[in-house]
Amino acid sequence: MLVAAASLVRAQAPDPSFDELARRAQEAVDSKPAEAVALFRQALALRPSWADGWLYLGAELYQLNRYREARDAFRNGIPLAPGNGTAWGFLGLCEYELGDSDGALADIRKGEALGLGGNREFQTAVRVRGALILIHAKAFDVAAVEQLRPLLMDFQADSPAVIEALGLCALAIPRLPSELPASKRPVVDLAGKALWANMSKRSAEAESAFRELLEKYPQEPGVHYAHGVYLMDYDQRAALAEFQKELEVDPTQWPSLLFSIMLELKRGQPETAIQLIERAARLVPEGQRWVCHAQMGNALLALGRFEKAIPELETAVRLQPSNSSLHFSLQKAYRLAGRQAEAEREGTEFLRLKAQEDPLSLPGRAGGSTGAVR
Repeated sequence: MLVAAASLVRAQAPDPSFDELARRAQEAVDSKPAEAVALFRQALALRPSWADGWLYLGAELYQLNRYREARDAFRNGIPLAPGNGTAWGFLGLCEYELGDSDGALADIRKGEALGLGGNREFQTAVRVRGALILIHAKAFDVAAVEQLRPLLMDFQADSPAVIEALGLCALAIPRLPSELPASKRPVVDLAGKALWANMSKRSAEAESAFRELLEKYPQEPGVHYAHGVYLMDYDQRAALAEFQKELEVDPTQWPSLLFSIMLELKRGQPETAIQLIERAARLVPEGQRWVCHAQMGNALLALGRFEKAIPELETAVRLQPSNSSLHFSLQKAYRLAGRQAEAEREGTEFLRLKAQEDPLSLPGRAGGSTGAVR
């Protein structure tokens, strides 16, 4: 009878209210993640429209390395709070851990656009994961570096993840940190510190680090390339020499070829640039192939071969339609070839894209150039 009475009391006891479950769940956040997960699930069963509950649940599951469940929780919560940049960032982190690089990068960028909040450690984690995706996709020349640039405001000398990612960018190594052999880590670390110092405008420190890099690792692939990129702002002739040294160390190092092409065009050597472009076209990954078409078009323009330049530039525009400078070059080629209607179309598109990039740079805007695109 006593057992039956106890069972009756339990059966009649009311379930905890949503407010009670939510309070207990939030108290357990971070300190007791497994308990928090169970409580958030109970509360969400009572109120599935609780946006914060889904987002908290996702964060606690991420902390427990339960990435698939965490991803699903964020996917449930984000439609209820689509303007929450932190949630998008967390979703990207989950997708990164699950191997969905394309989805992760897209969602990381959404989170960055909306704002990742004030937690520096979280911002660093999100931006580094985005950079690593780009590095692995061989977009380490500009895109990956720019992914990390916002962290300049919060520079920490003891942030090895940032330094490591920058080292991979500087040396053009398309690998994840986990794939690096132990012998590569010292050179990656030093290259990352040199690049970070340069990005942070600490010129003396950057110069010293790059000098040390050259002295310690003169035959290490990527070192002369890293130094060449550093010299681009100071001495383009010396930079070209460094890219040539890099190609002696590794003839397949296509980023050095692309920079060499640009410098040869700048110093009025289109024939030499064309030879390098033909060599680069066999090595450059598909995602960067548009650069070869663009530079071939520019080299042919410099030689006055307008009709041959046009299809190269048209291909570059097709592959990179949002690049304003490509539309400018194609507009110039059409005009020189006497194709005025097409030149006007490209000029209009150039102005539209340029206005999105930098409104003050256009004619007739405050502080803009007085030149015109004709």
